[in-house]
Order: sequence, then C-alpha cells, then structure tokens
Amino acid sequence: MPGHRSLQSLVLLLTFASCSTPAKAPEASADSVASADPAALRDTIQAREREWSAAFVAGNAAGIATLYTEDAAQVQASGDWLRGRDGITKGMQAQFDTLAATAREDITEEVIPAGNYAVEIGHYSYQGTSKTDKTARSATGRYMVVWRKDADGVWRIHRDIGSEAPPKKP
Repeated sequence: MPGHRSLQSLVLLLTFASCSTPAKAPEASADSVASADPAALRDTIQAREREWSAAFVAGNAAGIATLYTEDAAQVQASGDWLRGRDGITKGMQAQFDTLAATAREDITEEVIPAGNYAVEIGHYSYQGTSKTDKTARSATGRYMVVWRKDADGVWRIHRDIGSEAPPKKP
C-alpha cells in the first residue's frame, strides 16, 4: 500500500528530527503556525533547492553546507551519515573530487508545514562527467527533507535523506 509506506516514512523522519535538540530554532506560537502560508513556504523551499542545485553544479561543497542547520544530518544512499556543516562539506567535496556536474535539478513535490519545521518531498536529477575516466554520469532519485526555520528566520535543511533510482534496464 503506497500511501501507508509514505506515512511510515514521514513518521520515521519526524521522529528522527525530534531526536535532536534544535540549536537556534525559535518557539512556534499558535498564531505563527495558523498564519503560515503553505504556498509561500513551498516557494521559499523550492528557491532554497535551486540554491542547492546551483552550488552542486558549481562544485561548491561549502556553499551546499551553508544551506543546512549547524546540527544537520544528511544520510547517504550507503547509509552513512554526514553530520554538521563540516561533515556535509567533507562528504560533498569527496563527491566533487570525482564528479564534474553539468546540470542538477531538485523539484519540490510536496511541503508539509509543522510550525518552525517543514517536511519536503521531491525528486532530483543530475548530469555530469567522471573526473577519473571522463565518462558521462547521471542519476535520478527521490528525497525527503526536514527543514527548520532558524532564529534568524531562514529556512535551512535539518535532516536530509535521498534514494537514487536504479538504472533503467534496456
């Protein structure tokens, strides 16, 4: 049952996000939650995703890391964790050491507001060239991100997990 699996994933991700202590997240009042504009939030998050994609194409690992909270965590397809901005920078740089990206697109499909947090579900694709053997590289996949609105009012990625789609069979 696809909907049931998505609900389980959402519950797991929200549980995962609640296991950490927010470093600088302001308290959400009933008024701020009630007055949240879902369309504006979706636009804001999609704009942040465009920043992520641009930094990816530029090979800017530190630029990607600034889009995350100080205490962020990114789960790689291998199951390995990248923790904090330093860990995310190092992990992304390792990828950029072997890949020259030429295009990247992250598409927000759904945003679920939850006070100073929001859950985003989307899909991505990228193209590039291997720096080691000069062959073309590309991938597509899906992701789920927990965003947090920090004390400075900026939405940043707090938890990030993605899944690369398997290559299509001929």
